[in-house]
Amino acid sequence: MFHKKIIPIAVLSLFLLGTSAFPSRADVLRDAVQQQQDIATQKNQAQGKLNQLTYTADKMKAQLAQLETQIAAAQKLLDQKRTAYAQAQTLVISAQKELDQKQKELEDRQSALGKRARGIYESGQISYLELLFQSSDLSEFITRMEYFTKLVDNDRQLLTDIKSQKEQIAQKTRELQSRRDQAAQLQAQAESVNVNLDKTKTQQRVALDQNQKAIQASFDDVDRLEAEANAWSDKIRKMQAAQSARTGGVSGTISVWPVPGYYEISDPFGWRTHPITHKRSLHTGTDIVAPLGTQIHATGAGIVIMAGWNEAYGNMVIIDHGGGVSSLYGHQSRLNVTEGQTVQANQVIGYVGSTGWSTGSHLHFEVREGGNPTDPLRFFPN
Repeated sequence: MFHKKIIPIAVLSLFLLGTSAFPSRADVLRDAVQQQQDIATQKNQAQGKLNQLTYTADKMKAQLAQLETQIAAAQKLLDQKRTAYAQAQTLVISAQKELDQKQKELEDRQSALGKRARGIYESGQISYLELLFQSSDLSEFITRMEYFTKLVDNDRQLLTDIKSQKEQIAQKTRELQSRRDQAAQLQAQAESVNVNLDKTKTQQRVALDQNQKAIQASFDDVDRLEAEANAWSDKIRKMQAAQSARTGGVSGTISVWPVPGYYEISDPFGWRTHPITHKRSLHTGTDIVAPLGTQIHATGAGIVIMAGWNEAYGNMVIIDHGGGVSSLYGHQSRLNVTEGQTVQANQVIGYVGSTGWSTGSHLHFEVREGGNPTDPLRFFPN
């Protein structure tokens, strides 16, 4: 008899050891949900970083466009300053040539006048006697004297005129040189502005390139996290379906529209361009637009296998309809059922909201077969 009691005790001990050594399926499911939520949090952070990087990139592109406009204007101004400087330089050279010519003319006149003056004053009375003896009469003598006097006076007047012209040209040359120097200074300033703008543009382009690389890295992070989230989502649904099957399950069909009276689809099931990464990705459900607080109905009879918070879907409910078919109702403002509860088709299970990753009041409605998403609208051909 003692021997017979030992066997049940040993079996019971092994059972207890087994249950303590291996986690329960409920614990595994809970860990899987937590893992999905952690990934969703990371994805949310990556998307936030991506949004900030994209916003920064847009600002930098706008700044670059503004710089391009400024550079174009600066280049136009620089061209004008270069033209003004070239014109001023041409005028200075022309004035300098005129001044040099007048200077030479003045020197030639001064030289001629000097020679005549020296000849007259050095000869003194001899020159007058020569004029007297060389003249046929007194009248001719007086005429010759008047001629020489006028010649000297004309040379002196011409010399005075040349000096005056020289001074005027010299003043004009100084003014032109001043204008040329100002033009050169303005040209240098314009060139400095151009160089600084080009330098700033280069720095902006380098920063933009770095930003684009960071954006690409964030794209990759979002894609990776999205793939991980989808993988965990599939795993959770399969575990939930298996758990529902062990509890007996039900056999229901999807036949009731989840938000009667509201049929506007803002984002259908299928492949789409991701609003953040701009890459093609699968939208696993159908978004139905409805006012906040609108009643959400069960699309068919089944068992609630999940009712609670999810990072991406916010307040959500998953109903197992049996046969591997389940339906999901996301972004609810408030839930009206609990996990493990049996529901009937058309029963109110919650209310439309905008919780989780949502940009407006709507219901995210999914249908999965064997854990795989399918187009919910194929259950509603009419």
